[in-house]
Amino acid sequence: MSDLLYGKKWAACGDSFTNGDFKGLQTETPVFTEGPFAGQYRTYDRLIADRCSMKLQHLAAGGMTIATPTDAVFTNTFTSGLYKQIDPDTDYITLYFGINDSHHRPKSSADDGEIKKGIIHLGTIDDTKTDTFFGAWNVVMEYLITHYPLAHIGLIISNGCETNDYPEAEIAIARKWGVPYINLNGDERTPCMGRSTNPGILQNVRDFRTRMFAVAPPVNTHPNERAHAYESVFIENWLRSI
Repeated sequence: MSDLLYGKKWAACGDSFTNGDFKGLQTETPVFTEGPFAGQYRTYDRLIADRCSMKLQHLAAGGMTIATPTDAVFTNTFTSGLYKQIDPDTDYITLYFGINDSHHRPKSSADDGEIKKGIIHLGTIDDTKTDTFFGAWNVVMEYLITHYPLAHIGLIISNGCETNDYPEAEIAIARKWGVPYINLNGDERTPCMGRSTNPGILQNVRDFRTRMFAVAPPVNTHPNERAHAYESVFIENWLRSI
């Protein structure tokens, strides 16, 4: 009962790096065999919730962006209304987006095998509409802070984006709205995970992390089982700190 997270409700919001994507795995797909998450992927949020007896609202999907393209040909977006579906009595809210927004940037050259229709510009930090990356973050943060004033809100800075502009934009948003963040792209407090774009970290280190933590490199570089287990430790401790 001394655990701050025990019994708390957590809304874990994100894309496939939260939802799990184990396509191409040559071994048995990692799922829980018992307990409240039986039959579900062993992702970092479920591992934490299972250890801490938390109630989990898993709001994540492969290919999801935070921004919504103006042309509306792409609807797998957090700002299409999903952010308003977080339970009103939620204690913790984490947001882990960016990869797919970067795949929708003009002249994007990469993807994770998901739909890329619709252009999403990075925009500027003063944007107030959901059709840019910055703007979508501003809309979501204003809503969450206003409607969940006692919730512990935090950003998980994304690894795996096409360019370093996206994790840097997320850090700027966290600072603008006065919420804590943990940087899975790697910094002085957090180990970098696979597909880091942090230019301050040695390239051979970033390459090694990607190979070690990928499901089936080079075809599927989503986090594998040990990546979810590894990052769940410091994400759990970070949750306690916010």
